[in-house]
Amino acid sequence: MKQTKLKTTAIAMLSLACFTNFSLAVSAETILEKIQRTGEINAGARKDAIPFGYVDPQQGWTGYAVDLLELIRRRLQNKLQKPIKLNLQEVTIGDRFTQIKEGKLDIACGATTITQERLEVVDFSVPYFMTGAQFLVKLEDAPEFNYNGTLAKITIAYIPGTTAQEILPQIYPFANWKPVKSREEGIEKLKKGEVKAVVSDGILLIGELVRQSNDPRQFALIPTQPITTELYGCILPQNEPEWKSFVDDTIVSEEDSKLQEKWFNVKKSKFPYTIHSFP
Repeated sequence: MKQTKLKTTAIAMLSLACFTNFSLAVSAETILEKIQRTGEINAGARKDAIPFGYVDPQQGWTGYAVDLLELIRRRLQNKLQKPIKLNLQEVTIGDRFTQIKEGKLDIACGATTITQERLEVVDFSVPYFMTGAQFLVKLEDAPEFNYNGTLAKITIAYIPGTTAQEILPQIYPFANWKPVKSREEGIEKLKKGEVKAVVSDGILLIGELVRQSNDPRQFALIPTQPITTELYGCILPQNEPEWKSFVDDTIVSEEDSKLQEKWFNVKKSKFPYTIHSFP
């Protein structure tokens, strides 16, 4: 009986040791090694960040960021020479960084600004988009909208709590600043003539115009070079240099340039926007 108990205890301890070693081995895997083993990429995108990630009635879940994640999958499949599945999950403004930090996702792409504060908890890819605060005005009003002046008494809609709201009133203190709850409300007021301009990130204003079934070419973004700088990038886990390098290489590839043409070409795309050179 005593020998049987000792034998049982030994087997249990051996099993525990094996399980522990396996757990340590899995936790020590890099992202690329995990994808090689599982054949899957766990990725996140938003459904409320048009044109980066949104739901189209005809196309379903789509957007530039969704296409970029699919491009990453295809290129990784070619690199690893095996089928790779993209597990695409919805992320929100509130949980996107937590999902990456806790290892639930390998990558999340969308309208996410790269900041030093965020780099303390996650990593980022190289930027793939630059936007910033711009004034949206009706096309017929554009020649008279002198952003180099004071904009005194010009009624401008803004969203409280945004970067634009923190900076623009300091530059144009004599403008008539009118708070609105959303870009949607601001654009409605612009169309009705209740304000002369709406200020926000330029690309998000374009996205809202399209969402409301407006033709963006009937409006103008002023100035052409945004007043503030917002660099968007994919969120990545920290300390994964090979994974970051692969994602970065994809973003600077010719294939991604074609994706950007598809989504943002000023003359042909649904979301015409000039992407300026990164600083």
